[in-house]
Parts: sequence; C-alpha cells; structure tokens
Amino acid sequence: MPEVERLLVAFDGTPLAERALEYALTTYPETEVTVIHVIDYLDEGYSAEALVGAEELRERAHARSTELLAAAEAIAADHGRTVSTATRLGKPGREIVAYAEEHDADTIVLGSHGRALLTRVLLGSVAQTVLQRAPMPVLIVR
Repeated sequence: MPEVERLLVAFDGTPLAERALEYALTTYPETEVTVIHVIDYLDEGYSAEALVGAEELRERAHARSTELLAAAEAIAADHGRTVSTATRLGKPGREIVAYAEEHDADTIVLGSHGRALLTRVLLGSVAQTVLQRAPMPVLIVR
C-alpha cells in the first residue's frame, strides 16, 4: 500500500463528515490533513435568495463555512492534531476533486452522504461524483 502524505477530507458538518474526519485523523496520524468545505449556493436555496438578497445569502454561506471549518479544527485539536482548511465555491463533487488535484492530495476522505435525501436524489451524490471523477484513491466512511 503506498504511503499517504496528504489527505483531503470533505467536511459539511454532518455526523458522517465528522466521522470521516475522525477516521482520517486516527488512521493516518502522521499525514498532513486538509479539510475542505464547498459552498454550494444551490443548497442555500433560490427561495432564500429572493427573501434575503444575494449578497446577504453569500455572507451567510461564507460565515457558515467559517463555522464548519472551525468545528473541524476543534475536532482535530481533540485528537491532538492540527489541520489546514480550505473553502471553495461551486458544485461540491467537482470542487473537491479539483482541489485534490491542484494540491496533490494522495487520498480523498468523505462521508458516504451528507445531504438531505430529497436533495441527494435530485442532485446526485457528492460521494458518487468524487468516486467517478477523482484520479486518486477515495475513502468513503459510512
């Protein structure tokens, strides 16, 4: 099995994302870990945009991303580790893979699902997209 030097962990704050991060931290104690959160404005909902305005919606999404990544840093600290963090905008599956390629990640780690069931059915699974597109190994935590 090849040595893993750089892990990219997708994080959306769900219990499965937390479990994926904890798995990465404990299974790969010497590996550099970056936690990524992808802001998907579609998840925020177009109806919300009509109610609060596009700029406020963007500000809320970025504030939420900051909170999520702070939570990931706290999980890492609980395991005696530090992590790098990153935020991207766009479709999560595509952005996760693009970031992994741009930063030479050896492996991508993510939970098996994080979205609500209806959204997953309509939009497709982020995990499935990452599996189909990633040129590096993908570890899916259930």
